[in-house]
Amino acid sequence: ALVPLKRRMKLFERIVTTNRLSIQGSHATNNLRPGIRVEITRGRVMESGLRYVDKLGPLMIRERLAVTYVNEAGATEGGIDVGGLFKDFWVDLTNEAFNPGRALFCTTADNLLYPNPLSTTAHGPDNIIIYEFIGRILGKALYEGLTIQPIFAHFFLSFMKGDYNFLHMLADLSTIDPQLYNNLMFLKTYDGDTADMCLTFTVTVNDFGLSREVPLVNGGSSLEVTNSNRHEYIERVAKFYVYDRVKQQSEAFRKGFWDVIDRAWLKIFSEPELQVLISGVSEGRVDVEDWKSHTKYLGGYTSFDRNVSRFWNVVGTMSSQHHAMLLKFVTSCERPPPLGFSSLNPPFAIQRIGIRKDEDKLPTASTCFNILKLPTYSSERVLRDRLIYVIESGAGFELA
Repeated sequence: ALVPLKRRMKLFERIVTTNRLSIQGSHATNNLRPGIRVEITRGRVMESGLRYVDKLGPLMIRERLAVTYVNEAGATEGGIDVGGLFKDFWVDLTNEAFNPGRALFCTTADNLLYPNPLSTTAHGPDNIIIYEFIGRILGKALYEGLTIQPIFAHFFLSFMKGDYNFLHMLADLSTIDPQLYNNLMFLKTYDGDTADMCLTFTVTVNDFGLSREVPLVNGGSSLEVTNSNRHEYIERVAKFYVYDRVKQQSEAFRKGFWDVIDRAWLKIFSEPELQVLISGVSEGRVDVEDWKSHTKYLGGYTSFDRNVSRFWNVVGTMSSQHHAMLLKFVTSCERPPPLGFSSLNPPFAIQRIGIRKDEDKLPTASTCFNILKLPTYSSERVLRDRLIYVIESGAGFELA
């Protein structure tokens, strides 16, 4: 019988954690190693990350990265990184790397990410180095137990695992280009003479406004599509769009990903399960009881405090959308870790902020350490109003 997903995820977490502690040490056992110093310029996260991370070999990328920030003027900001600065840097790096506006990734009709087939046109031949770097970013997030936002197309998750299934090409094409998929399905079942459509074994691609014809086989421009070869034509078109155009980028990404996450560790997961491992469960309500039982209290709050009870009453009646906003506000990710809040590192925490009047302060968050800084409001209604206001506006970030 198939081992349940939760047990396989726990096995993965144990394997990764054991490997990480053997390399990095830990505070808990008083053997935390100094790690590799990484200097990040504010506002140039991607460029700084590429400069440092690209130099690290497959073994060094698993070391602890001790982050220091340098401001625009070149001065080093204070603060010793005990994990919080790394987490913030890595979440920022992830958001930037997978932002479709950077022209490194495209989205399917369902907003799922896959490599941009035109990345070479957008970024030049160096784009392959960038994909390897981004693969390492994702691998390191998994290795450090960080739950991150991006959700990937099924076929790209297959590339990551290293076992793309060519039987899925048409289904995968339907997610990238539904119109083209429909046209191919029409052709597949067309009961007239296919030759009347004047098709050849070529595709026309548009590179930022410049059209060019690409042959699907040698001499494709002079090979007519007929009733007898149309199935081969359909498969070659699907392969071109789903596989050929993104093969180089995907293989570079996978190389970087496998530098950090051993390929053997991924074999026990299907594509949708790998997505859960990366970004948590995206459907269904958050388990508030699990959240509550793995929350720490700071600054004078305890689980019995009146304000803490009010907070959980508010959370208990929130919509799934507000749960996602609150988690993103405090932890930088709108979903809990795949194994629940017990795996959130650092744990979710609520810190007491004493105020005299309700107008004095809004709730703020230190995403470095997953801390919600909650003022002592006079009533549940005020707490609800202030909390919903800040999570909806995204206001109140503090770097602790």
